[in-house]
Amino acid sequence: MKQLFVLILSALLASSALAKGKSPIVFGVNMDYAMPLVKLKDDNGTSVLIGGILKDLGEALAKEMDLDLKWYLVPKRRVAPSLSSGKIDILCHLSEVWQPAIKNDVWWSNKLYRSSNVLVYIREQPITSIKEIYGEHVGVVLNFIYKGLEDSFESGALKREDGPNNISNIKKLLKGRINYIVMSNLEYAYYNNLYPPLRSVDLAMDEVITKCAVSKKSKLKIEDVNKAIAKITRNGTLSKILSSYYFKNLE
Repeated sequence: MKQLFVLILSALLASSALAKGKSPIVFGVNMDYAMPLVKLKDDNGTSVLIGGILKDLGEALAKEMDLDLKWYLVPKRRVAPSLSSGKIDILCHLSEVWQPAIKNDVWWSNKLYRSSNVLVYIREQPITSIKEIYGEHVGVVLNFIYKGLEDSFESGALKREDGPNNISNIKKLLKGRINYIVMSNLEYAYYNNLYPPLRSVDLAMDEVITKCAVSKKSKLKIEDVNKAIAKITRNGTLSKILSSYYFKNLE
């Protein structure tokens, strides 16, 4: 009888924890991103998330929803199937434009912040049109979509040069191996502080409003995610996260 009581009490406590929203959610993070979005460290051959916007954002959202958090690092090519299958509950810094294959297979949250691509270079002469650099190699990140440059890449007007991440492309730019690279305005705001010679021009490429995507196989409710986003936007948490990485006017 005593053992039965313990089992019943354990079940009630577990049920109570679930009712309070304490069951962990699996928060997916695109591990192909670099700082300021993602900071990883190698722990005996295993990548571990230790910082960056997405870590701060995930913790802030989980806190507002009163949920425990479990990180799941996923390469970009596995983002769509991981969300569709329910392997991860939620992944942020995403948009329908970047993941058209699962546009209707996940729940999309309200907006987080604006992201647009800029052309980055170190020459002194300003650039006013993409046509001014036709014939050049342009450094981009492998497997990433750049709709604003797609036609130029396909026609051969620009030569796409893929790198593993933006820091790799910046190093090639600074060493003179390429003259131009493309990154988001968020990333440029961060890296310009680390590498002052970098210059950028906004040619109105690929502007999107980033969101969170919630798997339709998850128990996590998109309404709760939207409430949490609204809360961290109103109370200034989101602005503090962004400004801590040198961003301004991104909301």
